[in-house]
Order: sequence, then structure tokens, then C-alpha cells
Amino acid sequence: MVNVEVSVMIDRPVEEVWKFITDLSKVPTWDTRVLEMKQTSTGLLGVGSTGEFREKMRNMTISIRITEYDPNRRCSFEHTSGPMKGSIMTESIENIEGKTRFTFSHDLKLSGFYKLLGVMKGRMRREVVASLNNAKRILESEAKS
Repeated sequence: MVNVEVSVMIDRPVEEVWKFITDLSKVPTWDTRVLEMKQTSTGLLGVGSTGEFREKMRNMTISIRITEYDPNRRCSFEHTSGPMKGSIMTESIENIEGKTRFTFSHDLKLSGFYKLLGVMKGRMRREVVASLNNAKRILESEAKS
């Protein structure tokens, strides 16, 4: 298992950051690894909800299931298909003096050919840093407009 964890401070309230990062239709606007993302289950987003995203690197569609959902605090997704099946992505946020710390962690479970890629962690970390910085830029610039 390979773990990547990155945090960024965003000068916006927790509720605003939460609403933005859990709106699946907006994920491609800030996550550099995602071409599109959508919910495939009905109802409100929560534990057990399913979705899918198409990733840029391999132009592959990956199915996910929400395994943890604590509004304005934490949301975890499990890959239920693809080469990283069983991997967990967690987005957590916390209020720190009126700002929001947004932490993204990815516990990667690699199989087959991908197990051999020792460079995966470095690349993943760079992509996550870029994605969180995009979220910060978008949220803070929207606040100024």
C-alpha cells in the first residue's frame, strides 16, 4: 500500500469548501487527474452512494463508493473498479482560525503492472498538490468577485 497525503490552507469558511469539494460535477474544475465525475446512485450524497470518474492519465472510467461521510468534516471514497480497486481517497476539512485546512489522502492499493511502478507515489503527490492548489485558487478568487 502506498499513501499520499497533502494539505492546503484555504481562506474560506469550512461550509463553503465542503460544498465545493463534495459537488461531484465540480471535481474536474479543480482535480487535475479527473476529466469528469458524476454520481451514479440516486438520492443525496452519503455513505453507500456510488459514482464514477474518468481519469486523464489512462482515459479510464473508475467506479467509486462512499464509505464515510461526515458533513463539513470528512468524506472517503473506495475505488470499486480499475487497477487501484480497493484504494481509499479521503477528503477532510477543518476550521483553523476562520480558514479551512483541506487535506486529501489517497491510500493506494496497486495491482498487476501498477505494483511495479515505484514512481507512482511521486507523480501522485505532485498531482494532488496541483489539485489542492487549484481548489484554493478557485475558492479564494470566487470570494473576491
